[in-house]
Amino acid sequence: MRRCGFALVVLVTSAACAGAEPVAPPLATSTTADVVERFAPVERRPVADATTTVREVAVGGRTRAYRLRASPAPAGGPGRPLALVLHGKGGSAEEMEQHSGLNTAADASGVVLAYLEGVEEGWSASPEPTELRPDPAADVDFARAVVDELTGTAHVDPDHVYVVGLSEGGIMALRLAAEHPDWFAGAASVAGQLPGPPSAVRPTGPVPVLSIYGDADPLRPIDGLVAASSGTPAIGKEPPRPTISTAETAEAFCRAGDAGERRREELPPTAPPDGTSISRDTCTNPDSGLRVVSITVHGGGHTWPGGTFPYRQAVVGATSRQLSAADTVIDFLLGG
Repeated sequence: MRRCGFALVVLVTSAACAGAEPVAPPLATSTTADVVERFAPVERRPVADATTTVREVAVGGRTRAYRLRASPAPAGGPGRPLALVLHGKGGSAEEMEQHSGLNTAADASGVVLAYLEGVEEGWSASPEPTELRPDPAADVDFARAVVDELTGTAHVDPDHVYVVGLSEGGIMALRLAAEHPDWFAGAASVAGQLPGPPSAVRPTGPVPVLSIYGDADPLRPIDGLVAASSGTPAIGKEPPRPTISTAETAEAFCRAGDAGERRREELPPTAPPDGTSISRDTCTNPDSGLRVVSITVHGGGHTWPGGTFPYRQAVVGATSRQLSAADTVIDFLLGG
């Protein structure tokens, strides 16, 4: 069997916008049997002894760092699921680990987490080179190197590798899933959208995606970002890059997965009223079982729902408590 992983993409969206792409991206050559095998749910094996260690890997002539959250004891069976986790622009791997809640959710299900550290607090989420990121493939190579290393040293199942990201890390997660669907069994992006023109990225094959996006995002609107306005607050060391809308992003992955069955749900509140509410749009391929789930946080900002990131609401908008992004991501990853 070819090597593949599982990437989870989380998008929180509002109602689909009218600008959905008219042409479906090309489909991968994998058979329906391949898709079913790759995206089958995995057994949940909680761990109570997971710890975090800082590791390094040499790639592209430089040393890159990541934080590995895993049990030191190898699991039984075919290996443990692995999720690559990409922090937001201006953030860090340590901040992502501390404030996302992913450790608790992953430990409860036996998922190994690798929190990758971006260069200059960011990612080559767009394939267009910049002064800080002259090689747009560097972060793609970094992700591949970490997967290869952990598959060989941490008892990781290469058929259950995922990618999760926040903000620019979410855009990078979507780029990885779109360009290399055979590497991942799924992808999750919170507050991230696919890169747009002039260096657009579109899915090249079927991959499950979970998207979480706030429809009151003041930094990267749910309808996409053509160019940063003059009043956009500075975050990180580069201006934001263009992206398409959240609805177009989800639709691109639906088309790539030939997922034509649609369902929309308004979810009941799970916490005291906080000015936000949740809806969920799902497209499904009935033959393969592949799903693309787009969650919209109505009234939510450029945030990680349920997280504790220390960002000012005046800058990023409201953080919803009606949803735990960490639990939702892990549940989606494992087929829940």
